[in-house]
Amino acid sequence: MQPKVIFFDLGGVVCRFLPQRRLAALGEACGVSAEQVEGVLYASGLIEGWDRGLGSPVEIHRVVRERLGYPGNLAELREVWCRAFEPDPQVLDLVDGVRPLRTALLTDNDHLLLDALPEELPQVASRFDALLFSCRFGATKPSAVVFNQALDVMGSVASEAVFIDDKPANVAAAQELGITAIQFSGAAGLRPALDKVLAQ
Repeated sequence: MQPKVIFFDLGGVVCRFLPQRRLAALGEACGVSAEQVEGVLYASGLIEGWDRGLGSPVEIHRVVRERLGYPGNLAELREVWCRAFEPDPQVLDLVDGVRPLRTALLTDNDHLLLDALPEELPQVASRFDALLFSCRFGATKPSAVVFNQALDVMGSVASEAVFIDDKPANVAAAQELGITAIQFSGAAGLRPALDKVLAQ
């Protein structure tokens, strides 16, 4: 069956995921080490909870201000949050190349990034028909909840969808639901894999 929608992961596929950039920027702003920032936000489970929707942009800003002493306003934090993502122009070209099929970002991320992406990384956000973040679904990949809700949003069924992710567990979970899934290892390998799927 010819696919009708293609889901792309954000960090590790559409963008190179460089969390150390966010950690370093927050550490510099707060006068603490990047390791301290990582402990407060990641090791504590805060980021994991935010990825499941347990914090609005305003609440995330409040916590970062209270826990780390972040001095900036919400707009400044949005910019810092997006520093963890570096767009891959080759992958973005591939996204453009699959038109007129519908496309969506399907990513484990929080409301702050969802709010910031269109303004801070418009070259990414503007290329997709939908920005589907785990914070909207109350669960993260590889949960079937994420995939099923993403399909519902796009008005598609599993057999009509293609999913691209760099994590084997996420690829396997999508395949178990009947979604055609491709494990990403670079733009060079993705191009022939997509061509093969779209030629079916």
